[in-house]
Amino acid sequence: MVKRHRLNPLILGILWVFSLSFCNLAWARAGISFASGYGAAEIIPIRLGFQQEFNQQWRAESDWPIGAYWEGSFYQMRGKRGSLPGSHNRLEAVALAGVFRFERAKESVLGWPYVELGIGLSWLSRKEIGGRDLGIHFQFEDRFGLGVRFGENREYDVGYKVIHFSNAYIGPSNHGINLHLLTIGYWFK
Repeated sequence: MVKRHRLNPLILGILWVFSLSFCNLAWARAGISFASGYGAAEIIPIRLGFQQEFNQQWRAESDWPIGAYWEGSFYQMRGKRGSLPGSHNRLEAVALAGVFRFERAKESVLGWPYVELGIGLSWLSRKEIGGRDLGIHFQFEDRFGLGVRFGENREYDVGYKVIHFSNAYIGPSNHGINLHLLTIGYWFK
């Protein structure tokens, strides 16, 4: 009998995220970030992100121009086990999101504050964690963030993000996961 080896979608996603992060087509800056926080079902996430800015701004003449970036990220989440047999207390995820960032054009006392909104696609290694039935492996990743960039070239980034995973009811159930994350990042140039 021939044993078939199948690549895990999570491993493929991780490889894809890393390759996306280091390609340099017509992009501006690249960045890296680390985040952790808490979420539903006592979930403690750890997140590694790789960003690539677009080489374009909208409303460039405004006090708050709009920039954008792609972010590929890898999550590891740990939480409590649910009450049903077979409940999990750990899952991994990969995600790719497009993010729009409203960033102040002029430096303030703290640096350059920003507000960001994004939506992306993700793949979770399990369909359940801590009794939260996520329905399917595929999830949308919605986000809202506040933060500030500082340094001579805006290279340092500190922020707060709320991230919501949901399958938008395309699966049999949709308990979703809400995460609150504190992030630190560095932008290269």
